[in-house]
Amino acid sequence: MDNLLNQSNFSCPHYPNTINFHFFRKTKLLFAVVIMLGIFLLFPLPSFSSDFLVSPPPKSMDKYYAEPGETSEWNAQMQKMGTAYSAIFVSLEKKKWHLAEKNAQFFLDSYEKASKMIPEWEEEFDLKAANTLKESILTKDMRGIGKASESIGKTCSHCHLKNNNSVWVRYYWPSTETIKVLDPLEEKEISYEDFMEKLSDSLKRISVNFTQNDIQQSWRSLDVFTKRIKSLRSVCSKCHVTEWTKSPVSVKDFFVGEDILNTLQEIKKDFATGEPSKKKFEKNIDYINKRSCKMCHLVHQPTAAIQRAWKQKN
Repeated sequence: MDNLLNQSNFSCPHYPNTINFHFFRKTKLLFAVVIMLGIFLLFPLPSFSSDFLVSPPPKSMDKYYAEPGETSEWNAQMQKMGTAYSAIFVSLEKKKWHLAEKNAQFFLDSYEKASKMIPEWEEEFDLKAANTLKESILTKDMRGIGKASESIGKTCSHCHLKNNNSVWVRYYWPSTETIKVLDPLEEKEISYEDFMEKLSDSLKRISVNFTQNDIQQSWRSLDVFTKRIKSLRSVCSKCHVTEWTKSPVSVKDFFVGEDILNTLQEIKKDFATGEPSKKKFEKNIDYINKRSCKMCHLVHQPTAAIQRAWKQKN
């Protein structure tokens, strides 16, 4: 154990600099427990090839996400497993071996069940290490606990990094292809993609006409864009149903909030002077581009792009 204490350096994937734990020498048990508590974070990121792809999750997972908006059976099982795993090392920290043994058995049972839920991912689970963890706790073998935990941590990290994004994209992000938007100019519902093209065109026309010193046309384009961006606010509720009805701050405030509408009004007021300021205009348009358009795209476009790629591939 002294050699273990002297040689113990661990790297965290989120904080790549090496962490030295020599100051835990006071108690060997506490030192070992601290190592285990961070097990899901204390391993290097698995390496992937440069052409690593986010592939759709297996079809066998669909049945666990059959009820939109409800906690899936798969996610519930992951939570049980993760809680039991953490409880093992909290118990060891308190030197309550009987609780560690109980939670080790509960973790093993949860781990084995999870390994059978998605047949395509069965090899992602290290059942041998999970059993070794339990046996090592029964014999109070700290070195065995450390080795088993290392193996489990590596497989968990690898699976999560490889598959989490695809699960989020498929089950937590509705496709924009299902969304219809009421265009206030055409007074009819059109596809989300067509609406966004019209919205973008309206915004560009404001700046183009202003640059050409055609303030009247720029003003008309401003009115068109204002009407369309107000209509865009209704799109948020297509996906964010719970947040829309229960949150004191509506999701629409993040990208199409009052600050955006007020900025548009400032442009309009400046136009009304007959001699609009180029500096003010550029500042306000830049705010809309960065605070509304760019921020919304950064959040939503990556997922939409992945969904489109999956559809094209099929």
